[in-house]
Amino acid sequence: MKNILLSLFLAFTWVVNSQTVIRYDYMETWDWAGLWWTPAATAGWFTNASVSPTESAVLYGLGNGSSAREEDWYSLPNVTGLDVTKQYQFRFKLASYTFSNPTAATRGLDVADYVSVQVSTNGGISYVNELRITGNSNARWDYTSTGIITHIANGTFTNSAAPVGDVYQAPSGISTTGPSTVILDLPIGISQVAVDIYCRVNSNGEEWWIDNIELVEVIPLPVEMVSFEGSNIEQGNLLIWKTASEHNSSHYLVEKSTTGEFNENSIIGIKQAAGNSTELLTYTFVDNDYRSEINYYRITQIDVDGQFKIYGPIAINNTESIKKIVKIVNALGQEVDETATGVLYEVYEDGTSKKIIR
Repeated sequence: MKNILLSLFLAFTWVVNSQTVIRYDYMETWDWAGLWWTPAATAGWFTNASVSPTESAVLYGLGNGSSAREEDWYSLPNVTGLDVTKQYQFRFKLASYTFSNPTAATRGLDVADYVSVQVSTNGGISYVNELRITGNSNARWDYTSTGIITHIANGTFTNSAAPVGDVYQAPSGISTTGPSTVILDLPIGISQVAVDIYCRVNSNGEEWWIDNIELVEVIPLPVEMVSFEGSNIEQGNLLIWKTASEHNSSHYLVEKSTTGEFNENSIIGIKQAAGNSTELLTYTFVDNDYRSEINYYRITQIDVDGQFKIYGPIAINNTESIKKIVKIVNALGQEVDETATGVLYEVYEDGTSKKIIR
C-alpha cells in the first residue's frame, strides 16, 4: 500500500548559482565602505566576535527597556554600472551577542529590537524596507548559527510574518538556528543600488552584530527540477525526484530531520548526478531507518564547481499504519521471492491480500 503524504511539484526552472562578489565590506578590508550614519557611543566596530578577523559593525543598547529607542543605520554607498540583464544579491552575516552586558536581565533581543534592510535603486533618493528581522524573548545566536534567510526584494514592505509578509522572527532565547546568514535577491533590471541596514535596540545587553557584507552577481546554471516527492512504502520512506535537464551537476545530498531544522549531521545519503543531461531523469532513495512520527527530507544539488541549490523540505507522516507483507504468492498460491514477476498477490499479516503485476 502506498500513501503519498506530501509532494513538491515544480512547474518552473530551479537554478544552481555561480556567484561573483563585485563589492564587499568585511570591516577590516573593503571596496564598498559602509559607515554608521550617526556615530554614537553605542554604534561602532568591535572585536569580540567576527566572521572575517577581527572586527564587526555593532549597535548595542544602554537603556532599561522603557527608554527611547537606540538606533542607527549602517549605510553602504550607491553602486552604479550594474548590468540590467543580470541578477544581483545583497548578503551579510548577522548575530546577537551580549558582550556589552552579559548579566543584564534585559540581555538578548526582543520583538521590538529589529534590523531592517533598506534598499534604494534610484541613487539614494528614496529607500524601501525590503526585509525585517526581529528578536524574540531575549534571542541570542552567534555567527556559526545555521539559520539562513533568503528574501526577494520587490519594492514594497508588508509588516507581517514571512512568508506572506516581510518580517522574520528569530528563535527565542539562546539558539543555534538564529538568522546568521541573510540573503536578499535584488530585482533584475537595476543599474544601481545603495543599501542601509537599520538597527534598533533599547535595553542593556541587546546587541546587533554585522559582518562580511557582499554585493554578488549571480550567474544561473540551470538544473530543471520537475518534481520532488515523498511517500511511505513497505521498505521505508521513499524519495523520488526528477530533473528535465542538468548541467555540470556533480551529486545530490539526501538530508533528514525530525524537527524541520537541518545541519551538517542531517546527511543520510549521496546520489551521483548525471553531470550533463537534456533528458528526463529519475532519482530514488529509500530511508529504512526512521523512528520519528514525522520525518522531513530535503536534497541539496551540488555543482562540479561546488555551488549548490537546496530543494524541499518535504514531510512524510509515519504515524499512519502500513500493512506488513508476510509473503508473496503466484496465481497458483505458491510462495515466491521478491524478484518474481507476473501476476502476484501480496499477503498481509491481517489475512488480507492484494493483486499486483510486475
